[in-house]
Amino acid sequence: MMQFLLYCLCGGLGVSSDYLVYHFSIGNGMWYQAANVLGYLTGTLVSFTLNRIITFRQRDRVLQRLALFLGVATVGYTASAVLLWLLVAQAGLDARLAKLLTLPMVVVLQFALNRRFTFQSAQAAPAN
Repeated sequence: MMQFLLYCLCGGLGVSSDYLVYHFSIGNGMWYQAANVLGYLTGTLVSFTLNRIITFRQRDRVLQRLALFLGVATVGYTASAVLLWLLVAQAGLDARLAKLLTLPMVVVLQFALNRRFTFQSAQAAPAN
């Protein structure tokens, strides 16, 4: 439970970075899906750095973990893009509100995947 709370705190800073970049980009005329890519990448890098050090306390295999984290982020981004499309293009919601509505679902999905694959300690890794 504590690990999830730390993940949410560190991820919250990543999500805040994501949303600020997204909001600023839309405000400057960028298409909402392009703004989503830019914001998502920013938030992902912030979240990876903080979660690696604080939440999961993993300092080894940084590039391997980053690659896994980016893979999980791609899954999360895909879910986010589909949900945004459904809420904006299909349901007619404001793009900013739609982004806020997608965040909780994507956070839970990514926590589960990152905990299982990205930040699993070497001692807990399944034998191959």
